[in-house]
Parts: sequence; C-alpha cells; structure tokens
Amino acid sequence: MSQVGKNNIEELHFENEPSELDEATHAELLMMHNQSCTAILFAKNLQWKTVGATLLVFGANIAISHLSSENSFLISVLGWFGILLVLAAILVLCMYQAWQFNETQKIVMLEKHLSTLYRRVRDVKSRREGNYHRYTMLIMMVSVLIAAAFVSNTIIAHLL
Repeated sequence: MSQVGKNNIEELHFENEPSELDEATHAELLMMHNQSCTAILFAKNLQWKTVGATLLVFGANIAISHLSSENSFLISVLGWFGILLVLAAILVLCMYQAWQFNETQKIVMLEKHLSTLYRRVRDVKSRREGNYHRYTMLIMMVSVLIAAAFVSNTIIAHLL
C-alpha cells in the first residue's frame, strides 16, 4: 500500500484524546504556552535587530574613519572597537538563541498535557527540522556579522 494510502487510513482511525486537566490548569498551560511562543518571537525579532544595528554601527565606523583619516589613533581605536562589537553581538545572538531554546523546552513540556490532536498537528514539522532551521539562521547571522567586521576593518586598515 502506498504511503498516501497509509496516511489516509491512519487519519480515518485517529481518535482524539482530550487533555485530562481541569479547566483552570488547562487555561494556565495555554497561557504559559502563549507566553513562551510570544517570547520566542520577541527573541527572534531582537536577534534580527541586533544584526541590523551592528551593521549600522560598522557603517558608522567606516564613515567616522573616513572623515577622520588624519587621526590614526582614532582610526586604530575604531578598528579595535569593531572587533569588540562583533564579539559582543555574537554573544548577544547566542544569548537570545539560548532564551529561545529554553522557551521551546517549556513548550515541549506543556505539550505533553494537551490533546493528542494538538500533538499530532504540532508534529507536522519535526523538532529536528525546526532545530536545523533555527541554528542555520543563527550561523548565517553570525557569518554576516563576521563578514561585516572583516570588511569594516579592511576598509579602516586602508585608511591608516
């Protein structure tokens, strides 16, 4: 029997088992679930804003260095500042990623107490695939920041 046929038969025999929690506890879990989802989205938004703000500061570093091309000490300081900036930004990105991981773990714990229908719909996208996407994006963000630091410091070095 084809995979599509098996899935259709499984769907026909699916019986939803509702949550065994009382109304108040169920409402608390849903509230916690919503708060965790909101926190994850907030942390992702902060990650992108961190990347954007860091890129703007690199642009400002280049502009200040160009305008102060006669002050080699300032240019040197801006080069070192760029290195410290990228390290700090990467640390912040990793902190936001850890925050997202913790919120995801809370959701996983909460899901165990929700209906089987909820868990079945949630499992449409595997956790492994979600983690792959999350960490691929983190690596991309870090790579962009490292490349920007390299470009910024290369331009600054040419001004010395």
